[in-house]
Amino acid sequence: NHLTIIPALACLDDVCWPKALQRYAVPSRTTGAIEAQPKTRKRYFVVPPRSFVDMALVFLILFLSQPVVTNLLQWDNNGRQVMNASFDAFRLVNTYGAFGSVGEARYEAIVSISNNQEQWKELEFPCKPGNVKRRPCFCAPYHYRLDWNIWFLGFKPHKAYLQQRETWLYTLIQKIMIPDSSHDERPWLSLLDPSTAEVLSTAYSSNSPPKYAKVDMYKYVMAAPLWDIILDLVNGKNIVWWNRTYEENLIPSVELDPTTKTLRIAQ
Repeated sequence: NHLTIIPALACLDDVCWPKALQRYAVPSRTTGAIEAQPKTRKRYFVVPPRSFVDMALVFLILFLSQPVVTNLLQWDNNGRQVMNASFDAFRLVNTYGAFGSVGEARYEAIVSISNNQEQWKELEFPCKPGNVKRRPCFCAPYHYRLDWNIWFLGFKPHKAYLQQRETWLYTLIQKIMIPDSSHDERPWLSLLDPSTAEVLSTAYSSNSPPKYAKVDMYKYVMAAPLWDIILDLVNGKNIVWWNRTYEENLIPSVELDPTTKTLRIAQ
């Protein structure tokens, strides 16, 4: 942390330093007429000490970066890249990686609601795949909150991630099914896709909130290469962006206990 703070000190204004240090760090400012300075001989190839320090730091970083570059290009360690590792005692130059590998398959958690456990309606999130006919969205510069969190359920084993990391999904389902709340008490509606938020708002206003909910896992695959889909889109054809196959049930059909307002397995 201290090594990180030191370079940041250069961002401070010179007047922030104590006056004792300003005499050495800040050039003196003279007021009034500038006195004539005696002519001196021109000095060539004069390199200030600061430049020597800068060059020394550059060469030091280059020298310490050798194992980092070797790791990045996978020239060592049997062709495997080490993530989030340090290569010297002072941890001056390190390697960082949020995701050292990418999953080969895409699994999506699909939340569905119903009033009779026969006809189910899938809830759409702002960006993540759901409806196979919905175009993939652009998401920048920030991720959508729920889309980002529910994405982790795509890692296997899905139920382990649900129980250990993504337990918030139970709370979301519980909030969706609670009937006695005003619109002001449902700020989470803005985290869903506008079409889904509208459907739920209509259900709440008509005093008919969903009685049942479940979550299923599906495997998603692009229906065709992107250039083929774009060509069909230009030609005005009905586009199917994804093909999906059922993977497993993540949360079985649940309902709201009328007494405790908690979730229970649907009767």
